[in-house]
Formats: sequence, C-alpha cells, structure tokens
Amino acid sequence: MKKIYNLIILFGDLYLKISSLISSKNKRIHLGRKKSYDYLEEKIIEEEKIIMFHVSSVGEFEQAKPIISRIKEKKEFKILVTYFSSSAENFVSRFESVDYHMYLPSDTENNMRKILKKIKPQILILIKYEFWYNLISLASRRSIPIISVSSTFRKNQIFFKFYGFFFKKILRNISLFLVQDNNSKILLNSIGINNVKIVGDTRYDRVYKLFKESKDLPLIEGFINNKPSILIGSSWMSDIKILRKEISRDLTESKYIIAPHNINEKEIKFIENEFLNDTIRYSDLPQKTVKKRILIIDNYGMLSSLYKYADLAFIGGGFRGALHNTLEAVVWDIPVIYGYNRNNIKFKEIHHIENSKIGFPIKSGNEFKLLSNRIIKYKDLGKGGNKLVKEKSGATHKIIYYINELL
Repeated sequence: MKKIYNLIILFGDLYLKISSLISSKNKRIHLGRKKSYDYLEEKIIEEEKIIMFHVSSVGEFEQAKPIISRIKEKKEFKILVTYFSSSAENFVSRFESVDYHMYLPSDTENNMRKILKKIKPQILILIKYEFWYNLISLASRRSIPIISVSSTFRKNQIFFKFYGFFFKKILRNISLFLVQDNNSKILLNSIGINNVKIVGDTRYDRVYKLFKESKDLPLIEGFINNKPSILIGSSWMSDIKILRKEISRDLTESKYIIAPHNINEKEIKFIENEFLNDTIRYSDLPQKTVKKRILIIDNYGMLSSLYKYADLAFIGGGFRGALHNTLEAVVWDIPVIYGYNRNNIKFKEIHHIENSKIGFPIKSGNEFKLLSNRIIKYKDLGKGGNKLVKEKSGATHKIIYYINELL
C-alpha cells in the first residue's frame, strides 16, 4: 500500500506540473513548491527552535492563528507555517506572528526527509485533516512530537473501514489528538487510538477575539447611511452569478456590501460588470453623496469588522461545498444565509446555528430574495450567535497546555 500511495503522490506531481500550464492557481502552487528548498536554505537558522504548523488552506490557518499567537508570547520559538493551497499564501504572509512560511512540497519520502532535516522542528502541529503519510512517519521516526489539532472524525471516513489499515497506521504515528468533539474521540478509540483529548474548536476563540477588537469604519457608516444593509462575505464569482438577478431587481432602500474571497482586479471587474453603474469600490470612498447601492471591498483585513454594520450576511462558498467562516458573522447576532451543499454539514457549527434559527441554507437566488426580504422586514431572526461563540470559546487555552507538556 505504501508503494501505491507514493505512486499516487508522483502522479499528483505530474498532474500539477501539466495543469500549471493552463491554471494560474496550480501554476502558483507548482512554482511555490519549487522555491521551498531555496527558501529554507536562505531563511532558516539551524540553532533556532522552530514549531512547525501545516495547514491545507485558509480555513485551517484560521484555526491555527490563536495557537500561533499564544506560542509567540514566549518569544523563544520561531513559527513556520507550511500550506498546500495558493489561497493560503497571502493570508499566512500577512499574519504578524508567523516567522516563516512556504508551500509544503509533495509528500514523497525524499522531500519530507529534506524538510525535516533542515527544520528539525521541536513539534509538528497538523491542523484538522492534514494526514500525510511520509511527513508523519518520518517525523515519528525522528521522535518529533506530532499533534493533530481541531480534528474531527466521521464514521464514513476511510480510517474506520475494514480496508483502511494503511490510513489507520498513519494516525497511529501521531503523538496526540486534540479533537473538537466526543464523537471523534469515540471513533478514534474504536480503532485503538487512545491518546485523544477533547478541546473544542479554536475558531471560536479567534472569532470572539476579533469581535472584541473590531474597528469602527466611518466610511462604511457613511455608505450605508442608516439604510438596511446586506453583506455578501467571502463571495466567489459563482455566488454572485446566483444572486445577481435578485440583487439587481431589489427596489428597496437596502445597501449591499460585497467582499470577494479573492480580492484581485479580475474578480472586482467581474462584480462591476454584473452590476453596471451600480457599484463603488471602497478605495474610491469617501464621496459626499454615495448614490451607488453596491460597495465592493477591494482590500484585505476588514471583513470581520464589516459584519457589525450588517442586518444580515450571505456567506460565500456554500454552493461549492466549501463554506467560509459563518462564525465571524453570527458573533454579531445577525442571521446568516449560505448556499446549500451536503458537504456543509461537516462544519460542526452549522448544526448549532441552523437549529437556533441563526443560519439558513438556500438553493437558489429566489430563496435568497424571499428570505432576505423577510429578515429585513421583521428583524426577528439571528439572535444568540454571540452567546454561542462565547460559550464555545476556550479551546486555545487547553491546546497550549498540552503543547507545553510535549515541548
């Protein structure tokens, strides 16, 4: 099975190389990986004490942020974050507590041996689902403590199938699992893994911290001008295509704020073309009189503070099965709408917010119109999010305790 796994990794490398010729996203990953070894040689000082985090994408990095911030308070450790997705690169590079960051090369034995030999991490922290065989097995052989943080497990995953022996072996090389819920602990126990602690989800800590540190945005207040406001947060072009007709046909006084997931000229131009002569960019504010209905956010770092000005929020990515962070909105006690996809159920908070009538999945633009009109009119939905986030905070403190035990 190990040979098959390594063969799949090699085919994945080949696919990435070929597809990089036509996909800008894959090109960025391919070129980023090629630079990783040179980056290590240039940046890493061998005497430094490094704690290594590996995340897949932006969502996992959000879960790592509170932990990284707490570790950096000690100042004796350097933080290296590796990632797979090109979307993570910008977000990681802007986080002040990260000392080093790079794309993780593909999970071949040779690649991981080079990485670990150069870095020599004090501890390896894997966020959520990052279970790479060669990375984990080689780190284990070098007696590097490995912690899986914020992981959740479901019965239908391959680890719990009778034919999943190879993948069970991967998990058994991990020193400690810090899982989100009791069900995950039970599932791991069922395959003989008992080094498991229930700590919760660090995103609640991160979101509550952002809530308490939110910024006042007078330009946003001026744009809204006491009108009802609907925030489209972390939107993809596919989200805008579904919502476009209903937003264009909205004859009420409602103002719309669109914060794209990918903030670049292509995405912004797309939104402007979808709503011709009805948009203004945030960078073009202030104006004495803003007659446009739609504001496009063309910078990073504002989204978590924007939610405080919204009467309701649509969270992007749901239709794709990659729903973005709903908690940043619900902490402001506002209702959230998002595209329906069966994959969204993997996010534990979705159960809570839907049962509490805070979160509402939709399947079409028409459903968005009907639901948003009802919410704006009656203002009786969406309460309780702040209390939910506050009650579920505290995972970071527990995780730091267990990390200190292994250092």
